[in-house]
Amino acid sequence: MRRTMERLLRLQQVTSKLSQALTPEQVARVIVGQAGPAMGAADCSIYLVEEPGVLRLVQLVGIPRLDLEPWTCLALDAPLPISEAARVGEPVWVESLEALLARYPLMEGLPLSHQRAWASLPLEVEGRVLGVLTLGFERERGFAEEDKDFACLVSRQCAQALERAHLYARERELREQAERARAEAEEQRRLLEQEHRRLRAVLQQMPQAVILAEAPDGRLVMGNEQAVRVHGGSIPANWSRDEYTSARHGFHPDGRPYAPDEWPLVRALTRGEVVRGEVMEVLRPDGSRYSLSVRAGPVRDAEGRVTAAVALLEDITERLRLEKSLRQGEAVFRRIMESDMMGLAFSDEDGRILEANDAFLSLVGHGREELERGTLRWQALVPPEGREVGERGLRELWSRGVSPAFELELLRGDGSRVPVLTGSAQVEEQARTLTFVLDLSDLKRAEGAVRFLATASRVLGQSLEASDATLQHVACLASVSVASWCVIDLVTPEGGLRRAAVAHEDRARELRLRRAWPMPSLHDSGGPLLEALHSGEPLLFQDFRAETWRHLSPGFVPVEQVLEEGEVCSVMVVPLRSHERVLGLVTLGACMPRRRHGPEDLAMGQELAHRLASALESARLFLESQRAVRLRDEFLAVASHELKTPLTPLRLQLQGLRRVVEGQGGEPVPPERILRAVRGCESQVRKLAGLVNDLLDVAKLAQGRLPLHLETVDLRAVVGEVLEQLSAEAVRSGCRVELVNGEPVVGQWDRLRLEQVVTNLLTNAFKYGAGRPIHVKVGWEHGGARLSVRDEGIGIAPEHRGRIFGKFERAVSERHYGGLGLGLHITQQIVSALGGSILVESEVGRGSTFTVELPADAADAGARAMLARP
Repeated sequence: MRRTMERLLRLQQVTSKLSQALTPEQVARVIVGQAGPAMGAADCSIYLVEEPGVLRLVQLVGIPRLDLEPWTCLALDAPLPISEAARVGEPVWVESLEALLARYPLMEGLPLSHQRAWASLPLEVEGRVLGVLTLGFERERGFAEEDKDFACLVSRQCAQALERAHLYARERELREQAERARAEAEEQRRLLEQEHRRLRAVLQQMPQAVILAEAPDGRLVMGNEQAVRVHGGSIPANWSRDEYTSARHGFHPDGRPYAPDEWPLVRALTRGEVVRGEVMEVLRPDGSRYSLSVRAGPVRDAEGRVTAAVALLEDITERLRLEKSLRQGEAVFRRIMESDMMGLAFSDEDGRILEANDAFLSLVGHGREELERGTLRWQALVPPEGREVGERGLRELWSRGVSPAFELELLRGDGSRVPVLTGSAQVEEQARTLTFVLDLSDLKRAEGAVRFLATASRVLGQSLEASDATLQHVACLASVSVASWCVIDLVTPEGGLRRAAVAHEDRARELRLRRAWPMPSLHDSGGPLLEALHSGEPLLFQDFRAETWRHLSPGFVPVEQVLEEGEVCSVMVVPLRSHERVLGLVTLGACMPRRRHGPEDLAMGQELAHRLASALESARLFLESQRAVRLRDEFLAVASHELKTPLTPLRLQLQGLRRVVEGQGGEPVPPERILRAVRGCESQVRKLAGLVNDLLDVAKLAQGRLPLHLETVDLRAVVGEVLEQLSAEAVRSGCRVELVNGEPVVGQWDRLRLEQVVTNLLTNAFKYGAGRPIHVKVGWEHGGARLSVRDEGIGIAPEHRGRIFGKFERAVSERHYGGLGLGLHITQQIVSALGGSILVESEVGRGSTFTVELPADAADAGARAMLARP
């Protein structure tokens, strides 16, 4: 009973001491100082759970701390009595050292100097283990139930005191935190106000307009003076975003108006979008427009919620105008620099060219590598005789900052010269000189070409006959003005080419040029010269060398070369054509140092060819007109003679008949006498009617109207009838006609015109047959009708065969053979109108053969085309 009272007193003391402890450390000190002695322990220690799964030694009494140094921090899963008590939440009682080491071998390392007993009691509150109370006794002992109950009661009191101390400590910590938070909030408020004042001061000093709006309604809470100026008036306090967007009209760069939710400030507020440098146009209340560069972004709190948005507005109206002007100026300058209409170059005071466009480099014949190396200088571009003119321009440049435009020749990289118009201006900011160079080559060339063409026209117009002397004069003009040499070849009536004129600026090479330049035959095939002659298209050889010579006309082998070794020329060959007629070729060659011919020179060559062709055509027409006048005079003489020829016997017959009638004295005239006279008159009238009909047919043919009446006709029967009609004339000419027998040749033709064709061919054979036999053959060949009339008379010379079918033409003198010279011309026109053709084969002294070929049906497409031809 006494022991129980003692324990209760000790428990009361422990409880009293624990009630005064306010921190876990104080509670731990009370427990080790009061609870251990109260339970008769020799040593006492407190382990607290400071972090999950770990026990840490916080108080110790009765054992040197150094002895427990390895055991100051224990894991809950360690095989130790202290860890087991905390892990299972139940007291661990160890009655002896042997029992301790048997249950917990890990305790082997603990410095134990005597036999002892131990108790490890969990400090548990409401199922939570806060720590472990460990008691060590000096002697081995057993633990009675009342000892265990008392120990557990003390441990519960200690645990409750420990929990209470934890609560007190948490409360103090919360109070301290609250105080610190209030102090920090106050400090933050003070700093925020200070920053707010600073922000306002900074915003007022910023060059951009700044607007700050709060979420969620977009109330405008701040705007600097620049914002007021940008908007053209004050910004009312508490102005919402809807009022702001409705009072202002914004437009995209493409002219589309801003929707209320498209404004940058609204997008930053509602979507949290960051807007960087968006350009917009705004309409002021006074109607004026201005451009803004807008940047906007959200202001977020610690949780990332958008609490406000700020917008920076910059009036860029003037900047955009200046940038546009600058871009336009740069674009104009860039287009000028990139264009090929003129060369531009920047140079320094020493004449070194620092920068130049492609047009300048191409004009002076130098590469950009020389420019980049800094080796291109004006001193190398200006020839000695042009430096005085350039120096005058430089003096003007340095005195006035600009030089007048003047003409000058520049030396190209290949040694040639180019005429230019140039001028300069100083760029003072860069200490440079800008020089423009305008190529005058085309102008000078055009002026020279105009002068040459005008002179050539005067030479060609001095005479109505384009003689070889006139053409030689033109070639000489060309060789000293627009080319180095000139060759003119003309087509001959026989179908060949002849060299009419040759000129070379080097007279010693003129004869070689005459013999060496190729001259193809019109009957050959292939070769550029012949192709150009037939097509009418000019040829241009910009890189013409000695090896190119032989390729112009296949088969032509020049006697000697005209070009010197390594000499390069450009050659232009232009056909001479007039009304689809080939007249010849004019060839112009340009050799160094003369500028080579280019595509732009073809117009001059074609104009020269046109004027030469016009002169040649005019000369031909002049000669033909003279010949036509001569033929007209001859025809009038022949026509008057031929018309008189039948009239004279007709008159004589009539006069004789009159004398017979008058001599009869009223007696009847013998009928046979009258019949003989009438027959003679009819013969002469028929001859006269034939001459008149021939003249009428020629007139109809000249007017393009030769009516045809097609019907089924047997050509063999027509030939037989005409032979019967001309039997008397055949007898008079002394020619025997042989008609080869054959089958009928029936086709669709004009019977009267066929009779006219046969009559003309037979009459022509009687006239020139020289009393020898005439062979006539009619038949079919190659699906068409064929009529041939062959005589064995005088024949036709080769030079006359091409013109015997012309009007008033004949191969012999009209003094020996009568007729108007129209028979063969009319025959050819009738045959052509019927869709056929007529050919002549002849040999002088051995006769001629005329062959007519006709389609079976003159009304087919070929015949109709012939009829439609004017």
